[in-house]
Amino acid sequence: MTVLFAYLFLALFVSFLCSITESVLLSVQPSFLMSQDKKERGWAKSFLELKTNIDRPLSAILSLNTVAHTIGAAGVGVQAVKVFGAASFGIVSVILTVLILVITEIIPKTIGASYWRNLSMISYFIIKGMIFLTYPLVTMSVIITRMISKNNND
Repeated sequence: MTVLFAYLFLALFVSFLCSITESVLLSVQPSFLMSQDKKERGWAKSFLELKTNIDRPLSAILSLNTVAHTIGAAGVGVQAVKVFGAASFGIVSVILTVLILVITEIIPKTIGASYWRNLSMISYFIIKGMIFLTYPLVTMSVIITRMISKNNND
């Protein structure tokens, strides 16, 4: 049961962070970051660069979120079958789907869009960490995005 809750908590927590940082990234205004930069807040200039080249941070956030959902769902599913039996799989899947929708999508995106000013600095540092953690996936995603964009411009 402990492993089941560990998978559930980890998946929901990581996905919550991904959704809230995505919302802040998309909501934060460049003028706000410029004003923070004038106050000599070094993170603001770097955050503005991330916002200007949004492919890298979005790739990191979406990659990590997908991994969290996939591993979390698989882990919870396997553990639920071990703990409750195969008959519980459908019920656990429905409960997990609702939890993911509400706790990792609706709530964090609403918070991020509403409180982006307060969350901008911490979100910047979390996003930088996500880019570092998912660097190979981000690099591959940027290459694919450029190839698609290049083909679209011809």
